[in-house]
Amino acid sequence: MSATPVYQRTHKAVIEQVRLLWLANGGNLTLACKTANVPIDRAEKWKERQKWSINAPESNQMMMSENVGKVADSLANELADNERETRLSLSRYAKKAAQDSEKATLRDSPYVKQAAQTAAIVHRWDSKEQNQGNVVVNVAILGINPDEVRAEVIDVAEAD
Repeated sequence: MSATPVYQRTHKAVIEQVRLLWLANGGNLTLACKTANVPIDRAEKWKERQKWSINAPESNQMMMSENVGKVADSLANELADNERETRLSLSRYAKKAAQDSEKATLRDSPYVKQAAQTAAIVHRWDSKEQNQGNVVVNVAILGINPDEVRAEVIDVAEAD
């Protein structure tokens, strides 16, 4: 399993990741680049432009903990944005597929089913239905003798 290529990650986050790995490895840029899957020549340019330096160990630890939090927040924000965009795109697709399914024939039923499954995943229909769960009452708590309780099943459609 290969690491995510550089062009698919946020530029600032990648630079910060390489810099933190460089600090953690005691200034070994080659090892930091191999770990982050970044070309060494690109990282050397970042190091020159941003004038990276190894300071006292105490300040490095404090700086690293602050920057790791920033990088983690940055990546978390990017993931949240990607999830939102993905849901919007899939929602648009499901809407169009649902409109097209009105004209579908029996031969197209597998495609209609797939569109419905996509919509169910995107809109989280299964979790909404599960949250409306049934109510279970323990009659022993109510002080009722269970032998005296009689339950009937009534079809609501027929009751009207």
